[in-house]
Amino acid sequence: MSLALSLLILSQAAPALPPTEIVRPQVVQPLPGHLDAVPTFNSNSPELVGTEGILLSTFPGDGRADPSAHLNFPLSGRFDVFAHHIFRAESPDDAAPLYLGVILQNPGEQTVTVDVLEAASYLSQPDAPFISLPAYVDNASGDVYSGPGSRAMSDVLRGRRQAEFPAQIVIPPGEYRMLMNLPIPVEGLDPLVNGRSSLIRLRSDGVVYAASLALRSRSTPDGGDRPPSLEEWQSLLQTGTLSQPRDRVPTPPDQAPELPIIYGRVAGVSQGALWQARLTDSADSAELTIPAPGAVLSYGLSTLIGGRLGTGQVQTAPMLVRY
Repeated sequence: MSLALSLLILSQAAPALPPTEIVRPQVVQPLPGHLDAVPTFNSNSPELVGTEGILLSTFPGDGRADPSAHLNFPLSGRFDVFAHHIFRAESPDDAAPLYLGVILQNPGEQTVTVDVLEAASYLSQPDAPFISLPAYVDNASGDVYSGPGSRAMSDVLRGRRQAEFPAQIVIPPGEYRMLMNLPIPVEGLDPLVNGRSSLIRLRSDGVVYAASLALRSRSTPDGGDRPPSLEEWQSLLQTGTLSQPRDRVPTPPDQAPELPIIYGRVAGVSQGALWQARLTDSADSAELTIPAPGAVLSYGLSTLIGGRLGTGQVQTAPMLVRY
């Protein structure tokens, strides 16, 4: 009898062992430092886009068809744009791509220049499929990633700007320009679902408004597809309503941490894009002592209002405006 067959017989005959809880005590400390104050335009709700419409708008609502779809929050100086959305087609006959547009407008009387410092946008298929990775992987060249968000963040941290994004966008007074006009294609996929994650770091020398919008591709006379035009995005911004359905309603921040807490996907402007920390033994020390053999020291990352890991620290970026 082969060893492999013997092991198989033993595994089938042996009773299943009860689950074992392994406890490894360790010290968890608050992470030093703090978030900066850079506003982040955060378009992530609804994650699954069901209809054409407005995903997130910081424009004023006055004179627009649905004033409640606009948060009236001007942006200037340094700000970031994050957008992650998914599109699913109902059938192969209706598999034309969904386009995600991010539009900027200059409401002032002087020309505004927006510098695109770093920018990356990836599809989950085929650019960056969701995969599981080992606990530690060397990623010196930036070619290891576990999904589109992971790949986009890796590029931005390395100071990269994809060719799809210009170095600058010049916006004359009162005019509009597209920061992003990219598809989420699903044709030929099984299932007919795909997603896109984008991260863009910007610096504007004047006030701008921003909106993320969703439109299906437009038909061409020869039966093909084309991206929506700037004028079509402007029309949607003026006459459209919020894309539906929205995600599950989260627990209001002022009611947490009463349980149960419902965490929601974000549609709004959050405060903070970068957390800088220096790990030392104390505020007046320049060194960090490595724990003795067998001891563990750790710091929380992305601790939430209902998940502080005993540190008392909430690292979630506060919302400046939201729906």
